[in-house]
Amino acid sequence: MTKRLGDIPVGTEVWLKYDGIPRQFIVVHQGKPLNPSPSNYQEQDTGFKYDETCNGTWLLSTFVTDQTYEIPGHLYDYITIHNELVKIVLPRIPKELNSKIKTVNIPINNTTVSTKVFALTGGEMGIYVAKGYPTNQNKLSYFDDIYNYDNQSHTYRPYSDKYKVTNYSEGYPTRSPFTYDGLGGKNLGMFYRNRFVGYWGGNSRALNFRFALIFDPETYVDESNNILENNPPKTPSSITLPSTVYGGKSCSVSWSKSTDEDDNLEGYIVERSYNGGSSWSQIYQGTATSTSTTIPFGTSTVMFRVCAYDTQGEKSGWRTSSNKTVVNNRAPSAPPSISVPLAPSGGEALTVTWTAASDADGNLEGYELERQWDGTGAFTQLYKGAALSYRDSIPKGEHTSVIYRVCSYDAMGAKSSYTTSPSRTIENNTAPVITSDLSGDLGVKSDGFTIPYTITDAEQQAVTVTEAVGSLIKRSYQPTLGEQNTFEVTGEYFQKILNGANTVTITAQDTGGKSSVLSLTFTKKVHKAVITLTEPLPSEQQIEVCVLSITGEIPADADCLIEVTNNGVDEEPVWEDATADVKAGRNHVFTNKTQTNGWAFNFRVTAERGQDGESENGGYIMSIQGGFQ
Repeated sequence: MTKRLGDIPVGTEVWLKYDGIPRQFIVVHQGKPLNPSPSNYQEQDTGFKYDETCNGTWLLSTFVTDQTYEIPGHLYDYITIHNELVKIVLPRIPKELNSKIKTVNIPINNTTVSTKVFALTGGEMGIYVAKGYPTNQNKLSYFDDIYNYDNQSHTYRPYSDKYKVTNYSEGYPTRSPFTYDGLGGKNLGMFYRNRFVGYWGGNSRALNFRFALIFDPETYVDESNNILENNPPKTPSSITLPSTVYGGKSCSVSWSKSTDEDDNLEGYIVERSYNGGSSWSQIYQGTATSTSTTIPFGTSTVMFRVCAYDTQGEKSGWRTSSNKTVVNNRAPSAPPSISVPLAPSGGEALTVTWTAASDADGNLEGYELERQWDGTGAFTQLYKGAALSYRDSIPKGEHTSVIYRVCSYDAMGAKSSYTTSPSRTIENNTAPVITSDLSGDLGVKSDGFTIPYTITDAEQQAVTVTEAVGSLIKRSYQPTLGEQNTFEVTGEYFQKILNGANTVTITAQDTGGKSSVLSLTFTKKVHKAVITLTEPLPSEQQIEVCVLSITGEIPADADCLIEVTNNGVDEEPVWEDATADVKAGRNHVFTNKTQTNGWAFNFRVTAERGQDGESENGGYIMSIQGGFQ
């Protein structure tokens, strides 16, 4: 299990590869050391300050370098030695750790050096001295205070082994000056055979280095405290599940993106648990930040967790979801069918119907109806509720086709699949409009009558109008749109209409095939009919006899009078009753022997219904034939 270097206690041993071999280091401080305060016992306070670059995990090698450096006689300048230290140490540390070792502005005497590797001062190691000697007021957390100054040897003897190293015979330099007035000069402070001493020159001396590094506290170590050259990615900050997880359905899982300071993030691993986290099974590995999995129906609870991993196989910690209760509700069935009129018209309404769905859990709640125009784009919800039909309006001229689909849903919000209608072509040609002041039932008609009306058509197409009473067509013609027309139910046409209930239809059909009908009703009730010739038939000689034959059916209870005249063009013709002769099929002999304007033949048949008999609804005359001489 990995952990942050910044979380490791001071004094802990950690391992860092040096020359390819893990070598031991000590955590000697966490954070930024305190800056020393000016004191009468210090001569080196000016500029001796730590800034934020020094805020990290301080590591000190427990060994000295195998490489040595020859210090010339009388040399006490640490800067020269520091440059050599950098040359020796940095090439032997893995390049992968370069970004994790901080470049720090480390104080040296009255100046500052920007570096990744350096030696400690006596003060940082807790050496307390009198005037002119290193201070202990910037001591690192790992070290103890030292008070045993030896006046005879002018050295400090450490009380503990914290200053020892595992492989030295001579000593290692610090970056502290060691000043002793009695020796007449400033000297390099160094640890030599477990003593803090000053090197004040003389012969050259070969030195090994004990060095310090400050690491980014976000650097990781493994379970054995080996500093990882590759840090694991950061743990994803969140994992998200649906508000409700259903058994038997797909469950989506998403998570936030992770980051990796080594810039080698490779992907994510997602695991699932059905027993509250006691055991886990992997359901996904890849680069996406979401996945889905089907939860078996009947599952009680489920939880998920995700971690990130990089190209070197390092994993982040796990981000774990809450333990979700699984709702084991089955979705209702889809409605078995949906019905849409075959030819919807623009500018008109239509009714969509569907058949009822079923629900195994008995909690069906309703239906959602959606519509799509012209076979493209998203479906739009029109209706949500318990009904099995919906009346929709089709805008005129805006679309060419329409599709409807419907699904069912239950009280838990589970939805069925959709049942989709065929695409219906929208007819954007509207039917002609018939406008009339008359409507409904026109009542009883015993004489002919007229019906005024006007035809209009939105598309200004040619319109054919057919006028009819029942199956008896009066005429078919093309009217002038917008002008008033008249259906004349009069004269001979009226006579052809049978008594009783009748329906008038005026049908208007445009060239696009759309039609509309004005329908009116009336009751024909004719009680009396008089049939005569429009013009009498003239004769040059006196007309003495005639014969008539009536084809039809005249009820027995009807009153029927058949009259004839032989001076039909006179101002007052003489009409003779020939009823008995016609009914008997005999010739009628005229009794009139006079005329004023010439001889002319005519007949007059008058039929009138009885009050309560069979003639109330029956009776008709198809033709009257005859002759005279």
